[in-house]
Amino acid sequence: MPVPVQSALIFLVSSLFDMYLFILIIRLILAWVGANYFDPVTQFIIKFTDPIIKPLRRRIPNVQRIEVSTLLVIVFLELCKYALVTMLDSGMLNLSGVILLATGDTLKIMIQTFFYAILLQVVLSWVQPASNTNYLLMQFTSPIMRPLHRIIPNVGGFDITPIPALLLLQVLQILIVYPIMSMGYGAIYT
Repeated sequence: MPVPVQSALIFLVSSLFDMYLFILIIRLILAWVGANYFDPVTQFIIKFTDPIIKPLRRRIPNVQRIEVSTLLVIVFLELCKYALVTMLDSGMLNLSGVILLATGDTLKIMIQTFFYAILLQVVLSWVQPASNTNYLLMQFTSPIMRPLHRIIPNVGGFDITPIPALLLLQVLQILIVYPIMSMGYGAIYT
């Protein structure tokens, strides 16, 4: 297969999987934080993911506020994604490398989801502070923002906690995600 076609195919496979994984991770986090079920954004996420998640939820119960069925689908799709990508790229399959890449990528997408949610929350707080979406984003980002609000006071009436939150998320990505992904790539390409 010509290299440009192979690269395009890998890009398409990765992008399609990533889009759906992003939505599944949003669903997982919304359930975890107990977001408003009747919010239009929440309803869209649920309706978009229910065809896969609903049959599994009948058999696999939630553990406290964690949707185990959604988590299992995320892990399964990540494994499928990296199995396909490594087969397209190198022609062979290394299970340990695929598992490491799937784990690292799941953490990466989760961190990026929180990162972009905090950025969007900051922008919306300037433009539409009383919107329902801003309230949903506050619920969504609460696992990261709430502990920081306890430590960092407002400065001159401004909430500066998004700045350390964004820095913390980037540091987590550098310290945790990049080494896992490097080990995964090393296992596949050595």
